[in-house]
Amino acid sequence: MEKKFSDEVAALAGLIDEMSYYQILCVDPRASMGQIREVYHAQSRLYHPDRYFWLPDGQFKQDIYKISKRVTEAYVTLRDVQKRRFYDRQLQRSESRQLRYTEQSEQAQKQAKVEETGKTEKGRQLYRQGMAEMKRNDFVAAERTFKMAMAYEPDNELFRKLCEEAGGNIKTDYKIT
Repeated sequence: MEKKFSDEVAALAGLIDEMSYYQILCVDPRASMGQIREVYHAQSRLYHPDRYFWLPDGQFKQDIYKISKRVTEAYVTLRDVQKRRFYDRQLQRSESRQLRYTEQSEQAQKQAKVEETGKTEKGRQLYRQGMAEMKRNDFVAAERTFKMAMAYEPDNELFRKLCEEAGGNIKTDYKIT
C-alpha cells in the first residue's frame, strides 16, 4: 500500500466529522440520484474495509472503517428523497449546522411542526379549518376559528398571529359605490 494513500485516508478520517454528505461523496448538492449512486459505488469500493483486512496497521483500518461507514451513511440519506429533503433543510438552517442525518433530529423537527400547528387534536383540527377559511377569503369565519383554537391552546403563537391576520383582512368599509 502506498504511503500517499495512507496519508490521504488519515487526513480524510480526521476531517470527516466536519464534512457534509455532499462533500464526503464529492458531489454537488444538485446532483442527480444516478450521479450520487455512481460516486457512492466508486467510493465504497475504494474505502471498503474488506479490501484492507490483511494490513497490520490498526489505525489505518480504523480510519478506513470510519470513512466507509460515513460514505454509506451519506448514500443512504441522499438516495431517499424525503431524508435528502430533510437533510438539505437541516444544512440550510444557520443556527444548527448539523452535518449528519439522524432519525432523532428528523423526529424532533416533525414533533416541532406538529406542535406549531397545534398541540391538541382539537387545536390541529381548528387550525386546518381556519386555514381553509383563509384560503376561501372568509376572514370573519377564520378569525372566529382561530379564536376558538386559542381557547384550546392559549400559548400558541401561530394561532394568535393567524387570528390577527384574519381580523386585519376583514373589510369594514361597506360604502356603496
